[in-house]
Amino acid sequence: MLWEGLLNLFYPEGVSCSICGDEIGDVEIDLCKNCIGEIEFIKDSFCEKCGKILSDANKSLCSDCRRKDHYFVKGRSVGVYEKGLKEYIYLFKYNRYRNLAAPLGDLMGIYIDRFFSRRDFDLITYIPSHQERIRERGFNQARLLANRVGERLNLESKGLLKRRSETIKQSKLARAERIENIKGKFILKDGILVKDKSILLVDDIYTTGATVNEASKVFLDKGADKIQVITLATGRDVE
Repeated sequence: MLWEGLLNLFYPEGVSCSICGDEIGDVEIDLCKNCIGEIEFIKDSFCEKCGKILSDANKSLCSDCRRKDHYFVKGRSVGVYEKGLKEYIYLFKYNRYRNLAAPLGDLMGIYIDRFFSRRDFDLITYIPSHQERIRERGFNQARLLANRVGERLNLESKGLLKRRSETIKQSKLARAERIENIKGKFILKDGILVKDKSILLVDDIYTTGATVNEASKVFLDKGADKIQVITLATGRDVE
């Protein structure tokens, strides 16, 4: 009876998977084992700098990080932007499955515990969306993820940046175009102070790193100590 009571406390009747609706099993987050199994988690053979899956496991940095320095200290991602994770992010961003912020944010929290120290952050923030994008989707997905991460770390998530203007969607651009498209587009909000602060920057997808790199530059230019990045998904290194 005691054991059944504990099970009901952590997994009460009626709790279902946020993706497929099946009954939740013995898992830490609100996703069933089948839906979790569709995610290719990043466990090893990743770039020491940005966290991207390496094409050559004998190397420590991906081709991007070997060619270019980044303003952030370290980036890590939960999984590869393929299969299940790609589908879940699409549902979250474009089909307005806001309830996915909780399990997806929890996955990010698990990876933060694995690759970072909670004591290493003074501030948690996220990549801002332009107001037009927020009107289209109804929310900023990075903000919802950062809020969930903040709950797990017991640290408030705050919007520190704003966009100067709208940009072309990064996903529609080539690597060089992404860097140029996002350059100079972020500024610190009025009254925000980041001097000597260690910042955890949250976003949903890491591809070339142009977006989080530009945001990190803004923080460092304003005196921040260091920036570290956590995202849900990243790609594979392409030599």
